[in-house]
Amino acid sequence: MGIIARQTIKGSIYSALGALIGFVNIALIMPQIFSTAEIGLTNLLISISAIFGQIGTLGFLNVTVKLFPFFRDSKNKNNGFLFLLLSVGTLGFIICAIAYYIWKPYLVSTNIDSSPLFAEYIYLLLPLIFISIFYLLIDTYNRVLFNASFGIFVKEFLLRILNLVGIILFYFNVFDFNAFIIYYTLAYGVPVLLICLLLLSKNHISLKPSFAFLNKKFIREITSVSAFGIISGFSAIAIYQIDRYLVNHYCDLSATGVYSTAFFFGTIILLPARALIRISSSIIAENIKADKWETIKIIYKQSTHNLLLLSILIFIIIWGNINNIMQFLPPVFETGRYVILLISLAFVVQSVSSISGTIIQYSKYYRQHSYLMLILIFLIVTLNILLLPSYGIIGAAMASFIAFIALGVIQIIFVQVKFNAQPYNYKHLVMVLTGGFSYFISSLIPPLNSLIFDLIIRSGVLLVLYTAPLLLAGYSPETIDMLKKLSSVIKAGKKSSNTK
Repeated sequence: MGIIARQTIKGSIYSALGALIGFVNIALIMPQIFSTAEIGLTNLLISISAIFGQIGTLGFLNVTVKLFPFFRDSKNKNNGFLFLLLSVGTLGFIICAIAYYIWKPYLVSTNIDSSPLFAEYIYLLLPLIFISIFYLLIDTYNRVLFNASFGIFVKEFLLRILNLVGIILFYFNVFDFNAFIIYYTLAYGVPVLLICLLLLSKNHISLKPSFAFLNKKFIREITSVSAFGIISGFSAIAIYQIDRYLVNHYCDLSATGVYSTAFFFGTIILLPARALIRISSSIIAENIKADKWETIKIIYKQSTHNLLLLSILIFIIIWGNINNIMQFLPPVFETGRYVILLISLAFVVQSVSSISGTIIQYSKYYRQHSYLMLILIFLIVTLNILLLPSYGIIGAAMASFIAFIALGVIQIIFVQVKFNAQPYNYKHLVMVLTGGFSYFISSLIPPLNSLIFDLIIRSGVLLVLYTAPLLLAGYSPETIDMLKKLSSVIKAGKKSSNTK
């Protein structure tokens, strides 16, 4: 757990800082200076390119995490794995480019009236698909070399800084919208470039193939993992992105802008889980290879415990300040209030159950994981088709809420049945009840005249009421250890300054 703990702390810090900048970008600035259609365009382009990008990896993200331990050999440049990885990415991009040119006339014809801005800038999908494919592949390769926090830094933090720069340049009329959207597209390529430079500096870049390493049996294993990885990968990204496409299809680009902005607040809850999974997935794969299931169970137990603690804290701060959040946004975004609630609740469950999905995905049951993801994507699409026409963006949020809770419960039960791993106990219930009590007390605070002051006071009350009893009861020893270390550093700094 040492590597996971260190990398997760670093990753969580980068994610938290990125979330703060993302909040400034998405919640405070963009709704004030961009139209809802322009906001919808940026989100729709990223969502569609993310889905295509995941398909374009041809399932090799699963291969990288699950089978890289067999390639790992620093003396032999990891037996040509990077050459294989980039070759697959190139093939995947060619396939996606062909699909793009086939699908493009349909997308233009169906959006020219309801979403003309999307039809105008659809050409940006191709470079975004290319960036998405190679970011996913290069970042995953960097992760299995146990440096996952750097990928989080460049994608969650630095990219949002670059986006903020673009927004500021647009605000001061240095960029018109055309220049902004091109800059926005190019900014997504920066993380790929920086990860490549990091790998090069650490001597992890080698394009020399090693075909002798690939015997027929191993090729069959790679092909099988890759094939089911396409299903898992596509489903994993589609469940978070496809609702935007469906909102645009059944409503319009403006509704997509409102929905995407509201959806952002829910995704904040997933940040600690995303950081942990990016870091722990390769560790779990290594332990599965070594048949160290007791270690995996320990990781599972500690992860679900800490993720529930964090996800409830983030949820009660978001929903406890929902009136403040709505005041930050223009009136048109009021329709997104209950989107925030439903998506946030869904992601609390998804956050806590996420490690169970990772265990299934990198175990011998990876095929079953792919089937589960297919069922989930079918459920999301079906529920959106049924609910969107009648309930609008609330219907899209209801669809995600039902689907994510169903997936979380199924994954938890699956891991319990197949691996006899059940990480939940009375402490998890105590955390839920403490969160509910903290929210209830904060709701009794009357609205204050100052929006910022109300936000600070309400958040502070929620933070103290929720975390203080849990930390005092020893519910998060990792957090207590981190606070002790931070206190020691501060004391040492004070002693050093006093002796000068």
